[in-house]
Amino acid sequence: MKNHDPADPAPSAPRTSGTGRKVFIGVVVLAALTVAGVAGWLYYEEIQARNEAVARLDEATVHVEIADATVLAVDEVVRAEIDREVGERAAELIPRVPGAREELITAIRLIGQARVDLPENEAQYAIALEESARTRIIMLDAAETILEYNVKAAAALDPALAAWALAVEAGEISVRAVQEYNKLTREGVTRSATLTREAEAKILDARKLFSEAATGFPEVDFGPYLEYCDEKYAALQISKRADQAYLAGRLAEANTLSEQYNAAEKALAVKAASLPASPAELIAAAYERHAAEATEDYFDARAKATEADARLREAAGREPDGGQPDAEPGRETTPVPGTE
Repeated sequence: MKNHDPADPAPSAPRTSGTGRKVFIGVVVLAALTVAGVAGWLYYEEIQARNEAVARLDEATVHVEIADATVLAVDEVVRAEIDREVGERAAELIPRVPGAREELITAIRLIGQARVDLPENEAQYAIALEESARTRIIMLDAAETILEYNVKAAAALDPALAAWALAVEAGEISVRAVQEYNKLTREGVTRSATLTREAEAKILDARKLFSEAATGFPEVDFGPYLEYCDEKYAALQISKRADQAYLAGRLAEANTLSEQYNAAEKALAVKAASLPASPAELIAAAYERHAAEATEDYFDARAKATEADARLREAAGREPDGGQPDAEPGRETTPVPGTE
């Protein structure tokens, strides 16, 4: 090989060196910078998605809390003994149920949107919150039927009880009328006529109240009570005619009418013995017949909601037994329906 003479010009540099290598290195650096930029952007997007997911979860929690204003009010009514006040409260709550259900459906939708981007600790909370919302929907679905029959039972109970009290009172007054008549004196029969009119007014009021009860709760058969009132009224008409006949001196007619009255009263005694001790029994039976399945569904869902809420408190950092709150900042769990 020819030795290079230092006096000769330097040999030409290969094509792959010099400027070419600088270009290659420059491309590598640019690529590295680009990868770093993409990674940074992806990281930013991941954080952004996570934040949005947490925000949706917080929004879902708010929707459940809004629904609980109705859920807890409904629970109080469902567990209460039926009376007029409970019936009025049930009537107020029925229109609120669809809105509460919609709040819970919205919460479930938001949880579904958020779950894929949530960190693990938030994901557990989301699962518990969704279960809690779903069980509340089942409670509300069942409660609609229960509230409807609460309203009906409450509408029928007071007038039915008042009606039966009047019917009993009418019977007692008519017994006194008979006692006065049996003195077979003009004064006694006159008092008998007055008492019979009092009994007549009582039984007419009783019938009106039984009709009111039947209108309030059509599923209850108040027919036997209405028949009793009609037959008692008819018997009292016989008694009035007997009084009038006696006072007019038509004693044979008075005796015949008295016999008819006695027969009518015996038939009434048989009918009264066949009736329940209180019309409340009929109302309770009809309520059970129409609301029993919904009530069973409600309390089954209520038990599951209580369990779900215990898991929800635990996921949020609270004691499972409902002790003092120890939740993460900015996050409150919803109360357990009806937990005492």
